[in-house]
Amino acid sequence: MTDLSDALATGPEWCPPTWPDALRESARLCRYEANTYVFKRGQRVESVYQIQTGQVLLRRDEANGESITLQTAGPGDFLAEASLFNAHYHCDAFSGSTSALLAFPAKTLLACLQRDSRFAIDWIRLLSRQLVRSRARAERLTLRSPRERVLHCLRLECDDHGRFKPPGTLMQWAATLGIAHETLYRTLAQLEHDGTIVRDGVEIREVLRPNVVSTK
Repeated sequence: MTDLSDALATGPEWCPPTWPDALRESARLCRYEANTYVFKRGQRVESVYQIQTGQVLLRRDEANGESITLQTAGPGDFLAEASLFNAHYHCDAFSGSTSALLAFPAKTLLACLQRDSRFAIDWIRLLSRQLVRSRARAERLTLRSPRERVLHCLRLECDDHGRFKPPGTLMQWAATLGIAHETLYRTLAQLEHDGTIVRDGVEIREVLRPNVVSTK
Protein backbone atom coordinates (compact mmCIF):
# COMPACT_ATOMS: atom_id res chain seq x y z
CA MET A 1 0.00 0.00 0.00
CA THR A 2 1.41 3.41 -0.96
CA ASP A 3 0.36 7.04 -0.73
CA LEU A 4 -2.00 8.51 -3.27
CA SER A 5 0.84 10.58 -4.71
CA ASP A 6 2.25 7.34 -6.11
CA ALA A 7 -1.00 6.50 -7.90
CA LEU A 8 -1.03 6.10 -11.64
CA ALA A 9 -1.84 9.49 -13.12
CA THR A 10 -3.26 7.80 -16.20
CA GLY A 11 -5.87 5.94 -14.14
CA PRO A 12 -9.50 6.49 -15.23
CA GLU A 13 -11.51 9.11 -13.32
CA TRP A 14 -9.35 8.77 -10.23
CA CYS A 15 -9.96 11.22 -7.40
CA PRO A 16 -11.31 14.27 -9.27
CA PRO A 17 -10.00 17.57 -7.86
CA THR A 18 -13.55 18.57 -6.88
CA TRP A 19 -13.77 15.70 -4.39
CA PRO A 20 -13.41 16.60 -0.69
CA ASP A 21 -9.84 16.98 0.56
CA ALA A 22 -10.53 14.59 3.43
CA LEU A 23 -11.35 11.81 0.96
CA ARG A 24 -8.47 12.56 -1.39
CA GLU A 25 -5.96 12.66 1.44
CA SER A 26 -7.20 9.44 3.01
CA ALA A 27 -7.12 7.44 -0.26
CA ARG A 28 -4.37 4.85 -0.64
CA LEU A 29 -3.13 2.89 -3.64
CA CYS A 30 -3.12 -0.88 -3.09
CA ARG A 31 -1.43 -3.33 -5.42
CA TYR A 32 -2.48 -6.97 -5.65
CA GLU A 33 -0.80 -9.85 -7.38
CA ALA A 34 -2.82 -12.16 -9.63
CA ASN A 35 -4.93 -14.77 -7.83
CA THR A 36 -5.08 -12.90 -4.52
CA TYR A 37 -8.02 -11.60 -2.51
CA VAL A 38 -8.86 -7.92 -2.15
CA PHE A 39 -11.41 -8.81 0.52
CA LYS A 40 -13.43 -11.85 1.55
CA ARG A 41 -17.11 -12.41 2.22
CA GLY A 42 -17.96 -11.74 5.86
CA GLN A 43 -14.92 -9.50 6.39
CA ARG A 44 -15.69 -6.18 8.05
CA VAL A 45 -16.24 -3.34 5.55
CA GLU A 46 -13.33 -0.94 5.85
CA SER A 47 -12.86 0.42 2.34
CA VAL A 48 -14.53 1.09 -1.00
CA TYR A 49 -12.22 0.53 -3.97
CA GLN A 50 -11.78 1.88 -7.48
CA ILE A 51 -9.80 -0.20 -9.97
CA GLN A 52 -6.96 1.68 -11.63
CA THR A 53 -5.39 -1.20 -13.55
CA GLY A 54 -6.09 -4.91 -13.78
CA GLN A 55 -9.22 -6.91 -13.21
CA VAL A 56 -11.15 -8.04 -10.11
CA LEU A 57 -13.84 -10.71 -9.93
CA LEU A 58 -16.67 -10.47 -7.43
CA ARG A 59 -17.52 -14.04 -6.49
CA ARG A 60 -19.77 -15.89 -4.08
CA ASP A 61 -19.29 -19.51 -3.07
CA GLU A 62 -22.55 -21.40 -2.63
CA ALA A 63 -23.29 -24.17 -0.13
CA ASN A 64 -23.10 -26.82 -2.90
CA GLY A 65 -19.50 -25.82 -3.62
CA GLU A 66 -20.29 -23.87 -6.78
CA SER A 67 -18.63 -20.48 -7.23
CA ILE A 68 -20.72 -17.79 -8.95
CA THR A 69 -19.08 -14.76 -10.56
CA LEU A 70 -21.30 -11.76 -9.83
CA GLN A 71 -19.22 -9.19 -11.70
CA THR A 72 -16.00 -8.87 -13.66
CA ALA A 73 -14.74 -5.36 -12.86
CA GLY A 74 -12.09 -3.45 -14.77
CA PRO A 75 -10.38 -0.04 -14.76
CA GLY A 76 -12.71 2.73 -13.60
CA ASP A 77 -15.13 0.39 -11.82
CA PHE A 78 -15.84 0.62 -8.10
CA LEU A 79 -15.89 -2.32 -5.71
CA ALA A 80 -17.87 -2.61 -2.47
CA GLU A 81 -19.85 0.58 -3.08
CA ALA A 82 -22.98 -1.49 -2.37
CA SER A 83 -21.50 -2.45 1.02
CA LEU A 84 -21.02 1.13 2.19
CA PHE A 85 -24.02 0.87 4.53
CA ASN A 86 -23.31 -2.72 5.59
CA ALA A 87 -21.11 -4.05 8.36
CA HIS A 88 -19.59 -6.87 6.29
CA TYR A 89 -18.77 -7.58 2.63
CA HIS A 90 -21.39 -9.79 0.97
CA CYS A 91 -19.00 -11.53 -1.48
CA ASP A 92 -15.34 -12.19 -2.27
CA ALA A 93 -13.25 -9.81 -4.39
CA PHE A 94 -10.57 -11.80 -6.20
CA SER A 95 -7.81 -10.21 -8.28
CA GLY A 96 -7.76 -12.02 -11.62
CA SER A 97 -4.55 -10.29 -12.70
CA THR A 98 -1.94 -7.98 -11.23
CA SER A 99 -4.06 -5.00 -10.22
CA ALA A 100 -3.83 -1.54 -8.66
CA LEU A 101 -6.81 -0.25 -6.69
CA LEU A 102 -7.49 3.02 -4.90
CA ALA A 103 -8.90 2.32 -1.43
CA PHE A 104 -11.20 4.91 0.14
CA PRO A 105 -11.92 4.46 3.88
CA ALA A 106 -15.64 3.67 4.16
CA LYS A 107 -16.14 5.92 7.22
CA THR A 108 -14.49 8.89 5.51
CA LEU A 109 -16.46 8.36 2.32
CA LEU A 110 -19.75 8.17 4.20
CA ALA A 111 -18.95 11.29 6.22
CA CYS A 112 -18.12 13.22 3.02
CA LEU A 113 -21.40 12.13 1.43
CA GLN A 114 -23.31 13.38 4.47
CA ARG A 115 -21.52 16.74 4.67
CA ASP A 116 -20.97 17.69 1.03
CA SER A 117 -24.07 17.75 -1.18
CA ARG A 118 -22.04 18.58 -4.31
CA PHE A 119 -19.85 15.54 -3.81
CA ALA A 120 -22.93 13.43 -3.06
CA ILE A 121 -24.38 14.39 -6.45
CA ASP A 122 -21.06 13.59 -8.15
CA TRP A 123 -21.01 10.21 -6.42
CA ILE A 124 -24.59 9.40 -7.48
CA ARG A 125 -23.78 10.42 -11.06
CA LEU A 126 -20.66 8.26 -11.10
CA LEU A 127 -22.45 5.18 -9.75
CA SER A 128 -25.33 5.74 -12.18
CA ARG A 129 -22.87 5.61 -15.07
CA GLN A 130 -21.38 2.44 -13.65
CA LEU A 131 -24.85 0.89 -13.40
CA VAL A 132 -25.53 1.75 -17.05
CA ARG A 133 -22.21 0.14 -18.04
CA SER A 134 -23.00 -2.98 -16.02
CA ARG A 135 -26.40 -3.37 -17.68
CA ALA A 136 -24.84 -2.84 -21.10
CA ARG A 137 -22.26 -5.55 -20.36
CA ALA A 138 -24.99 -7.98 -19.33
CA GLU A 139 -26.86 -7.23 -22.56
CA ARG A 140 -23.66 -7.60 -24.58
CA LEU A 141 -23.06 -11.13 -23.33
CA THR A 142 -26.37 -12.21 -24.89
CA LEU A 143 -25.01 -11.36 -28.36
CA ARG A 144 -23.60 -14.36 -30.17
CA SER A 145 -20.86 -13.11 -32.46
CA PRO A 146 -17.64 -11.42 -31.31
CA ARG A 147 -18.20 -8.76 -33.98
CA GLU A 148 -21.58 -7.84 -32.48
CA ARG A 149 -20.11 -7.67 -28.99
CA VAL A 150 -17.25 -5.40 -30.04
CA LEU A 151 -19.51 -3.01 -31.97
CA HIS A 152 -22.06 -2.98 -29.14
CA CYS A 153 -19.28 -1.93 -26.76
CA LEU A 154 -17.96 0.77 -29.10
CA ARG A 155 -21.42 2.28 -29.56
CA LEU A 156 -22.48 2.30 -25.91
CA GLU A 157 -19.20 3.09 -24.16
CA CYS A 158 -17.57 5.62 -26.49
CA ASP A 159 -16.97 9.21 -25.42
CA ASP A 160 -18.78 12.27 -26.78
CA HIS A 161 -16.49 12.24 -29.82
CA GLY A 162 -17.20 8.61 -30.69
CA ARG A 163 -13.85 7.36 -29.40
CA PHE A 164 -13.46 4.28 -27.25
CA LYS A 165 -10.47 3.39 -25.11
CA PRO A 166 -10.41 -0.26 -23.98
CA PRO A 167 -10.38 -0.77 -20.20
CA GLY A 168 -6.90 -2.07 -19.42
CA THR A 169 -5.13 -4.33 -21.89
CA LEU A 170 -6.76 -5.96 -24.91
CA MET A 171 -6.59 -9.27 -23.05
CA GLN A 172 -8.52 -7.75 -20.13
CA TRP A 173 -11.03 -6.20 -22.53
CA ALA A 174 -11.53 -9.58 -24.19
CA ALA A 175 -12.39 -11.06 -20.77
CA THR A 176 -15.10 -8.44 -20.19
CA LEU A 177 -16.49 -9.21 -23.66
CA GLY A 178 -16.58 -12.92 -22.84
CA ILE A 179 -14.36 -13.93 -25.76
CA ALA A 180 -10.80 -15.26 -26.13
CA HIS A 181 -8.17 -12.57 -26.65
CA GLU A 182 -7.07 -14.23 -29.92
CA THR A 183 -10.66 -13.89 -31.14
CA LEU A 184 -10.68 -10.20 -30.20
CA TYR A 185 -7.43 -9.58 -32.12
CA ARG A 186 -8.87 -11.25 -35.24
CA THR A 187 -12.18 -9.40 -34.92
CA LEU A 188 -10.51 -6.00 -34.59
CA ALA A 189 -8.25 -6.74 -37.55
CA GLN A 190 -11.24 -7.70 -39.70
CA LEU A 191 -13.26 -4.64 -38.64
CA GLU A 192 -10.31 -2.41 -39.46
CA HIS A 193 -9.72 -4.16 -42.80
CA ASP A 194 -13.30 -3.69 -43.98
CA GLY A 195 -13.36 -0.04 -42.87
CA THR A 196 -15.83 -0.45 -40.01
CA ILE A 197 -13.41 0.94 -37.40
CA VAL A 198 -10.34 3.13 -37.25
CA ARG A 199 -7.64 2.52 -34.66
CA ASP A 200 -5.40 5.33 -33.42
CA GLY A 201 -3.02 3.91 -30.86
CA VAL A 202 -5.16 2.49 -28.07
CA GLU A 203 -8.27 4.39 -29.16
CA ILE A 204 -10.89 2.89 -31.47
CA ARG A 205 -13.58 4.72 -33.42
CA GLU A 206 -16.41 3.24 -35.44
CA VAL A 207 -16.75 4.68 -38.94
CA LEU A 208 -20.31 5.90 -39.36
CA ARG A 209 -21.47 5.37 -42.91
CA PRO A 210 -24.00 7.85 -44.34
CA ASN A 211 -27.38 6.46 -45.31
CA VAL A 212 -27.67 5.89 -49.03
CA VAL A 213 -30.75 7.64 -50.36
CA SER A 214 -32.27 6.18 -53.51
CA THR A 215 -32.86 8.63 -56.40
CA LYS A 216 -35.26 6.36 -58.16
